[in-house]
Amino acid sequence: MRKIIIPLACVAGMLCLSTCTSSSDKLVIRGSITGLQAGDTIVVHIYDFERQLVADDTVAVTQKNSFYFERSLAHAPYSADLYYFPSDTALRRRSKMIDLSSASDKLTLQGDAADFTYAPVVSGGFYDNKIVKAYAHVMDSLYKAVMAASDSVRQAELQRDTAAEKKFNEEFSRLAGLLEVEEVAFIKNHPDVMYAAYLYVSTSQWATLKEVQAQYDAFTPELQQSTYGKMIKKNIDKRTLVAAGAQLPDFTVTDIDGKAISSADFKGKYLLLDFWGSWCSWCRKASPKLVKLYNEYKSKNLLMLGLAWDQNHESWKKAIQKDELAWTHANLYDHPAVKELFCISAFPTYIFVSPEGTILANSSDFDKEVEPIMRNALK
Repeated sequence: MRKIIIPLACVAGMLCLSTCTSSSDKLVIRGSITGLQAGDTIVVHIYDFERQLVADDTVAVTQKNSFYFERSLAHAPYSADLYYFPSDTALRRRSKMIDLSSASDKLTLQGDAADFTYAPVVSGGFYDNKIVKAYAHVMDSLYKAVMAASDSVRQAELQRDTAAEKKFNEEFSRLAGLLEVEEVAFIKNHPDVMYAAYLYVSTSQWATLKEVQAQYDAFTPELQQSTYGKMIKKNIDKRTLVAAGAQLPDFTVTDIDGKAISSADFKGKYLLLDFWGSWCSWCRKASPKLVKLYNEYKSKNLLMLGLAWDQNHESWKKAIQKDELAWTHANLYDHPAVKELFCISAFPTYIFVSPEGTILANSSDFDKEVEPIMRNALK
């Protein structure tokens, strides 16, 4: 099943469980896969809601057509990635993602090793719900088509066939859009199915605060009180603290020159916080507009602070120089708590603040939701 995977900075650390020892409390994944041979291996990676690895193991296939994985987990899992390595090195590695509902799921995969990524039918956990199983089948079929289109794009690139590349890129975009449509529709149409709330924990990171609140309100009371509903509600509460109308929270960062700066340093000025990254194409495309706006209003009480999420500090510094971003900069990789404070999951994100410290706009849509407010305030 395809799923959006992103870091969930606003909901980290909410699902810690005590380590279990009884077999009933262990996560179990067993496979009945035609074509598995003794000597094949299955590598299992278990991730939490922060997409951090919480458990992994290499399972040797000792019995034809089957494998077995069992593990006690100290944290509630989000997903399991299974990698199938045939002993025949001429065959390609294949992978399969499984959504996990708890640390004690008992899951069974049935299918064919030749199509390990898409063919296996999963039972147990979320997949015992007929609605979820039908949705998983649709999404797997779509995702298979998306990957085929992606392969076609790569082949066209290698062959330098620009017409074919354009054609397959368009097909890839169309199919990827269908994946998103299916996911949104499932969540909206099943406000009483636990899996919808599970999906929305990650999907909600891309939605506006108003949209997230509306979807949360649409969930049944049972879902709102579930583990996933509580995660979504905590996300809402944290985002409300940095939404338009709230006061800018206190924070301190070290700028590119090693100087400590804090939110208090910007009091009495209009301030635009630009959350970006040198790796982010949309961020870089916005650079000329930001430069123009800064030059237009820097004499009218406007300051800007670039807050990058860049692991590679050299790339970050080169991007600042190349894009001529002549305002103050800090790297949030040195200050991850600040990224979490502002609930940043999408790049770019822009937060515009009044001289009194009131947040006037908070959005990834600069053109529609930030720039008009800025120009109105600065005119």
